[in-house]
Amino acid sequence: MITFDNDTGKARKAVKAAERRGLPVPEEIPATAAMVDVVVKAAHMRVPERPTLDDIPATPEELAALIEERAHAHRVAESHHKVATDFLEPIARRFNALVRAQVPGWIRALQPEFNGLVKQLRTQSRKLPANLDTRWLDWNDAAVTTPWEKAEGMAFQLDQIVNDRRDMARAGALGGEGGKDYELYAVARLPEPTVEGVVQHRMRTHISPEVQQWRELRQQPVSRWLQLVRSEHLTVELATPDEVRQRAAVWDHWREGIAARGVAPVPTPKAIAAIESALRG
Repeated sequence: MITFDNDTGKARKAVKAAERRGLPVPEEIPATAAMVDVVVKAAHMRVPERPTLDDIPATPEELAALIEERAHAHRVAESHHKVATDFLEPIARRFNALVRAQVPGWIRALQPEFNGLVKQLRTQSRKLPANLDTRWLDWNDAAVTTPWEKAEGMAFQLDQIVNDRRDMARAGALGGEGGKDYELYAVARLPEPTVEGVVQHRMRTHISPEVQQWRELRQQPVSRWLQLVRSEHLTVELATPDEVRQRAAVWDHWREGIAARGVAPVPTPKAIAAIESALRG
């Protein structure tokens, strides 16, 4: 039977993403995938259908021969099932391991295209109004619709890159993927906390509102990307392998510094020392 240990679904999706993007896929990967297919097919070999009235032969001798033939088919199917099941887990594990080894390189290879699209999107964003909410844009103004259509195509391509990166990351079992706000951390990083930033409430007054705006634009993907590339505090970069977890940790680091600061309008020297200690830890 197919279990979690021999599931190759995530790895296959990652391979498809790599092939679609023209990334190098070692020959051993499709060859091993073909072996998985052979094993799965053998494991699901079907026995003959139950006989019907039309299958009853004319003589006892013919019936005896037919029973022997069908019994042989049942034995063959059962044997294939047992033997193939024995092979399934080790071959699936090999396939998953081969794909997992390629994931870091594949993800890094996505960065040039991502960076190029972000640069083009910034150019279009400068031609659009400050308010990017689709409900307020003037769709009769060519000065709006022309750069918007270009931005729409770029946003679509960026989403495809992010989706491919997600499929690759899942196959690579990368740390932090799937956590809170991982979609944001996959494409952007927060500034590192500083004592000055904590004291001046930079998180509360600048960073958090931008993150919240990104969340609120979930149903408006083009506006979401445009707003993100306009950000003055979030740096738009496709996360390298395992970087999502590191980016998520920056948020926690900010919170530790803020907790050490306290609520006083002007922090005391003791509070400043506590902030410094929190940010070093």
